[in-house]
Amino acid sequence: MDIFTHSVFGALLYILFLKDVTFEYIIIAIFFSFIPDLDIFLFPLKRLFKSNYLEHRGGSHSYIIGIIISAILSVPFSIFRNKSFFIAWIIGSAFYGLHVTMDLLTTTKIPYLYPISKKEYSFYIEKAGSSFTFLNSLIFLIIILIMFHNSAPLSLFVSVINFYTYFYLIYYLYRILTKVWINLHLKDNQKYFPGVFPFFYVIYEYELTHSGVSLCVEKKSHFSKSKVIYKNHSVLNSEEMLFFKKAIELCNEYYYYAKWTFVPIIIRNDSIVSIRLFFLETMVHGRTNYIQFDFVKITQQVVNFNRGYGPILS
Repeated sequence: MDIFTHSVFGALLYILFLKDVTFEYIIIAIFFSFIPDLDIFLFPLKRLFKSNYLEHRGGSHSYIIGIIISAILSVPFSIFRNKSFFIAWIIGSAFYGLHVTMDLLTTTKIPYLYPISKKEYSFYIEKAGSSFTFLNSLIFLIIILIMFHNSAPLSLFVSVINFYTYFYLIYYLYRILTKVWINLHLKDNQKYFPGVFPFFYVIYEYELTHSGVSLCVEKKSHFSKSKVIYKNHSVLNSEEMLFFKKAIELCNEYYYYAKWTFVPIIIRNDSIVSIRLFFLETMVHGRTNYIQFDFVKITQQVVNFNRGYGPILS
């Protein structure tokens, strides 16, 4: 999720459950609500240590790491502000954990128990970097700043804060219940993906046989008819099936791409077979990120690799 939503939701939950704690601790809560996303500055270290867990949404997105970092950063806070280290540590750990929990709801897997376990998981409740929650968080911040600038009465601040607090709680509860309900009715070869807006979602149906691949990407809504975004059945010969499996192996070598669900497209030319993998986690209005491997038929070697963004090929 975006930094605005993490910060706003953290602040709102603090006010809801910890309003009797002094104001200085709310700064700790907000800070730890978004600190895991500062891992974007660790990327240079990845080149030095050759570890995928130094990437964004890597090792920093772990409850265990949160407890450790909260303990370390609570020491200078407690010394310079003359506040309780224990309270700062508990609040820091709780709101760092809130960030991890919110990202677990998204469509990008995270190693939530690293370094104890390297298993990565996500609940596919909300799109990662949702423009819907980003826009609502931004509107909330603008409203608060306007009210502060115009010296609005305290009662108005309380009303706005209460509205947004329960709005987010109801929103995420709705997303969770929707996912659970729809999952109960899916086939084994189908997968649920949340849409940009809360009432929309995508069902992906995928079947791989010895002779080909059957695919269907269908956009659905609680209040309107379904729309097929992509549907195809590709019959692959033994050579093309080999290229297809090689492309999947190569995809899994990339830390981020290995987390995502792909829609494979076969592009045939005279001497080249291209396997293009579209990723459903980043899809917005039928357009999404993809990577493509080009194989030479004679040598069966990869001669080109590229990535891009666009509509799923029909």
